[in-house]
Amino acid sequence: MTTAQGIADLVCRSLERDEQAWLVGGAVRDAQMGRSGDDLDFVVRGDAARLARAVADRVGGAVFLYSERFSTHRVVHAAGHADFAPLRGDSLTADLTGRDFTVNALAQAVDSGDVVDPLGGRADLQARRLRLCAPDALAADPVRILRLVRLQHAFALEPEAKAVAAARAAAERLTSVSGERLEREFSALLGVPAPALAVRDLDGLGALAYVVPELALLKGVEQNAYHHLDVFEHTLEALEHLPGIVRQLGGERHLTHPQELGLAAAGALVPLAYAVLLHDLGKPAIKQVDEQGRILFWHHDEVGAAMVADVARRLKMSRRMAAFLALLVRQHLRLGFLVREAPLTPRALARYRHDVEPYVFESVALSLADRMATRGPSTPAVAIARHFRLARETWTEVAKQPVVLPLDGEQVMALLQLEPGPQIGAALDVLREEVEAGDVTDAPEARASLLRWAREHPAGAASVGDGS
Repeated sequence: MTTAQGIADLVCRSLERDEQAWLVGGAVRDAQMGRSGDDLDFVVRGDAARLARAVADRVGGAVFLYSERFSTHRVVHAAGHADFAPLRGDSLTADLTGRDFTVNALAQAVDSGDVVDPLGGRADLQARRLRLCAPDALAADPVRILRLVRLQHAFALEPEAKAVAAARAAAERLTSVSGERLEREFSALLGVPAPALAVRDLDGLGALAYVVPELALLKGVEQNAYHHLDVFEHTLEALEHLPGIVRQLGGERHLTHPQELGLAAAGALVPLAYAVLLHDLGKPAIKQVDEQGRILFWHHDEVGAAMVADVARRLKMSRRMAAFLALLVRQHLRLGFLVREAPLTPRALARYRHDVEPYVFESVALSLADRMATRGPSTPAVAIARHFRLARETWTEVAKQPVVLPLDGEQVMALLQLEPGPQIGAALDVLREEVEAGDVTDAPEARASLLRWAREHPAGAASVGDGS
């Protein structure tokens, strides 16, 4: 019983005498809009920690302290999670009034189902209006500025003028917000249907410079004649193209799940949206103008890969997410270079796969988004068409599953008379490329190919036997 109503019923049955609990915030808002959600927030007049443990026991879930600041305990269950926190203030009204926006200042009693709406949140939902619960709501917690933009775009709400002014005034306070909270809210913002517009609005409030300052530095950086926009506008256009490109390449089912990258609550497109946003981060630092007046950005891919490591560290992203971003940024020019070699040989495809796996789909999509946003006066339309065709062919033709090798590691060790070590990995990489290229199809061919490689690259193998 892990539906929203099911959890609410369990909460009701788990209450002790004189305890009360309400479902609050986004779940109540979404229900008012005819939507459903699996992430639930409860406020409790009573022992929130005990209630969380009782519910966890009933659903077979896990419980842990999620926020020391608000004494919030989280129950993780099969269909999502539920948070339990004690009332803030001396009443439910005080708790709701201390929240961010009136559309989130809604509560529903778990026993009666009655909705409590002290600030007119339901009327604001009907009017598509985004109002602050209090004039100092954003100054008290500036990360709510990102939430303002997310709610604006996720639910087509229009922020009132006072909220916009308050956001601009509080933007600098984002420097006091932890990296974890910034990442969580920025990831949620990137999950809206039109993330490029959301990022632009965040920048319009003066907040982007405090969330990812490197992005703000892209503004006004002129590019060469193959681009029609500066680096910042080019980046936003690439992000704008991203959802359509993913659909054309086969859909979100091919994307690496955000949870695998440490972004547990993020939307499917969010990791790739980060990569698109950050792909040209290195350009301002290495911009040059040659004697002919041409603008050059040599090695901005390598510089950018180092810079995204700093961004990931500052936002407390996982090591997997940092590696994901660094790889995609470092390789984002690769497919464009291969366009000049088309039609590609199986070996070229195999090498490309090897260098970008396991994120082949993301690499192709990023390259294509970058190219679609490059439409300067020196860029012929046929060049973009070739790039798009190659991107689709590359994703279609490169094997989607790991290649089965005709020899395993132990057999390679015996063949080349090697001890365990990095040479084995190098030999297996060579063998994988040969198999993907179609030049090796069975064990005898594999042995001959590896012996030939070892003779031609003695540094890659410590010693070579005669294969007998």
